[in-house]
Amino acid sequence: FAVAVAVAVAWMRLGLMLLLPALAWALVPETLHCGAVKRLPALTPAVSRVPRSVAQQRPAFLPRILPPRCAADVEKSVDLVGDGGVLKTVKVEGSGSVPQRGATVEVHYEGKLLGSETQFDSSRKRGKPFSFTLGEGKVIGGWEVGLSSMRVGEKATLVCAPQYAYGAKGMPPVIPPSSTLEFEVELLGVSEAQADASTFAEDNPFSPRTPGDIAQAYEKRLADKAPKREGLEGLLDWAKSIYIFGFFTDEKGELPPWYLNPLITFPSIFVIVGIGFWLVVALGGLHRGEVAPYGDDISAFVN
Repeated sequence: FAVAVAVAVAWMRLGLMLLLPALAWALVPETLHCGAVKRLPALTPAVSRVPRSVAQQRPAFLPRILPPRCAADVEKSVDLVGDGGVLKTVKVEGSGSVPQRGATVEVHYEGKLLGSETQFDSSRKRGKPFSFTLGEGKVIGGWEVGLSSMRVGEKATLVCAPQYAYGAKGMPPVIPPSSTLEFEVELLGVSEAQADASTFAEDNPFSPRTPGDIAQAYEKRLADKAPKREGLEGLLDWAKSIYIFGFFTDEKGELPPWYLNPLITFPSIFVIVGIGFWLVVALGGLHRGEVAPYGDDISAFVN
């Protein structure tokens, strides 16, 4: 009986140690700060000895009066440029890699003046995402920096100082001079730019480059080359290799258009030239013997 009582007391103490911190967390008014918690001083020693990770475990049946952790731990602003000109606060994490310069990004956004609830622009109200290419300078500098740090699916707040927005002049009447802007941005998609090959190696990645690879490729071509045929077949092959008689077949055996076939074009040219020569002779355009003197040739009048 004494053992049973001792076990029951131990379980009761353990239950109180776990239940009291949960009740205090849910019901005791407190103010959360980043890295510190201000509580009312009327906590029992049992509560103070319970680890913070255990104390934050709130039973499901208790109402949540306070957030489980500091809001600044969830949404922490990041200075993207180092001078406080572009501050980014992640609302929803994205996935994948960040877009590179030259990539086309598609976003939804809502823009307003810092401290104001009135939106001056919103792609969601228009019902159409906005697309632009990073690095082309078609958007404000804060967007270039901010979108370059986001991932697909990410939602973030961008706070852009005037030097990274519309500057000292602003964009009246919508944006006053020297205005700090706040944007709610969601990165919907990224289309990376195709890299342009600028060298022979990039255009021909599988071509041999070292002396050993070049010699090996040459020997392979010689081994794959069909042997020369003899006799009549060899004669025909030689005739086909001549420009006038060749068929201009490529490696796949494809023929050019019929009007470019030398067996048609060259005979046709000879026929046309022959007909033209016959017409010249038939019409008296070709003279034999001495040329009759012209009237202005005085040699014909000199004895």
